[in-house]
Parts: sequence; C-alpha cells; structure tokens
Amino acid sequence: MRRAVRVGVFTAFLAVLLLAGGCGDDKPVASATEASAETLKKDCTDPQWKEKNLGLWYSVCRKPLQW
Repeated sequence: MRRAVRVGVFTAFLAVLLLAGGCGDDKPVASATEASAETLKKDCTDPQWKEKNLGLWYSVCRKPLQW
C-alpha cells in the first residue's frame, strides 16, 4: 500500500513539473544589452524609470565605484 502511494505521489509530482515547464506564451523581455545607447541614456536620467526599475538601474546605469 505504501509503495502505491509513493508511486502515485511521484507520478503527480512529475506531471506537475512537466505541465509547469510547458506553460506560458509570454515573450521574453528585451535585455538592457539590446537597448540602444540613446534609449539607455534617456532611461538612466529619468527618475521615474529609475524608481520603477531600480535593480536594472543599479546594474546598467550606476557608475562603478572608483578607489
């Protein structure tokens, strides 16, 4: 009985993984490297864009520290 339950749980787990992997028709978001230099410069100077995309701003726009 226990073996049948284990097999059932394992099968259900595999089914969930397979179904989750095939879901979503979302198109990938364009990365910052694909953005043109002018657009990137404009976005980096826009405080509202910075507020909405702070993580991206830190990785792309922030000047590196100089020691």
